[in-house]
Amino acid sequence: MMRYLLKTLNWFADCLFSWFTPTWRRKGCEARNALLRYYNYNTPHLTTENREQILALLTRLKKALLTWNKTDTIAATQNTHALGENLRGFKRNPWVETVESFFVIMVIFLGIRTYYAQPFRIPTGSMQPTLNGITVHPLEPGQEPPAALARVWQAITLGSSYCSVTVDTPKQIVDLRTERYPRIIPLFTRTRVIFSDGSQATVPCASGAVAEYLREEGKLGRMLMPGEYVVNARFDAGDMVIVNRMAYHFRSPQRGETFVFDTRGINTDVPAAMPDQSRASHYIKRLCGLPGDTVGIDTPHLIVNGQAVTTGPIARVATCRAPHNSTGYNALNRLRDASVYYQAYMREGSPVSLRRHNEDPNASEYLALGDNTINSKDSRYWGPVHQFNVLGPACLTLWPFSSHWGSIE
Repeated sequence: MMRYLLKTLNWFADCLFSWFTPTWRRKGCEARNALLRYYNYNTPHLTTENREQILALLTRLKKALLTWNKTDTIAATQNTHALGENLRGFKRNPWVETVESFFVIMVIFLGIRTYYAQPFRIPTGSMQPTLNGITVHPLEPGQEPPAALARVWQAITLGSSYCSVTVDTPKQIVDLRTERYPRIIPLFTRTRVIFSDGSQATVPCASGAVAEYLREEGKLGRMLMPGEYVVNARFDAGDMVIVNRMAYHFRSPQRGETFVFDTRGINTDVPAAMPDQSRASHYIKRLCGLPGDTVGIDTPHLIVNGQAVTTGPIARVATCRAPHNSTGYNALNRLRDASVYYQAYMREGSPVSLRRHNEDPNASEYLALGDNTINSKDSRYWGPVHQFNVLGPACLTLWPFSSHWGSIE
């Protein structure tokens, strides 16, 4: 029993507190591990003499380390290095070890991303104020960006980037094209602004936010004069969230939680509203309806099975109090949204029933709405989310380090 206890204490000392252990012991542990690895990899190719030498040294090293015998550990370590000089392949190329470590790390990362947790970036303002999409802060005419150190700090903490673009000849904006940064900068996009004379400019932000900024600044649809700003603003990155892909393997989705789903089988281009939210492979919304529910909207309230939801995050949206918008949940109004009203899935005064499919649970339906419904392309437009689309709840805002950092409700 004492031997097992001693082994356990030694393990803690060597693995968890290795920085505090003596140098002779760390080198002894390294020699033991190198011998063990070499023996396991090369046993079939070793001579009987070499096998006996390695096993004898291993036994001596283990005993010396177990009893913290400094003299014997140092001697056995020196003998190990001497033996290694005569063993082919005992001294490993450090570059080979680096490459192997890199691939092991990548395999672990991809496994975690595929089966346990996955990062997603919020591109739009459909979930504000719960989660921020890309936000634009126009600079005043003549206002200069802050000093370099301040910009670096803002980039690290808020994901901010400044962009200032002027034109040198009369020209119009004819197109905005979203493109991804190189693979070394994943989860980020930029916009290529195309002008009527064929010239281009790059804005470090998704095209939806750029288009909204240009509309508000009156830059679209008119000729821009020489020296005029096309873009002069600070762009803050949308929240990066972590999605728990394992949660729904152990429990059912719950009404009111923020969840992520893919858009397989969902035609997010029809009706053609809010183009900045179209053609995304994944969405993040509030889960507002479960299979078997009948859901409607009586602005500003969400009505589930004939009753207004009065608890949790859904009820907070309906209060219309800051920082939420002043209109709560909005049904599509025939007068306000005539172009899309008759194509929409969920219309004013027309509750929808979500299917509960007992034979094929993957066909069961959920209703997904944005907390900021006046700027959210969600189930009201393109219909329900099926069970096979659902990935998991958003559990954590990883970055930027704003007021939203931490757990997500």
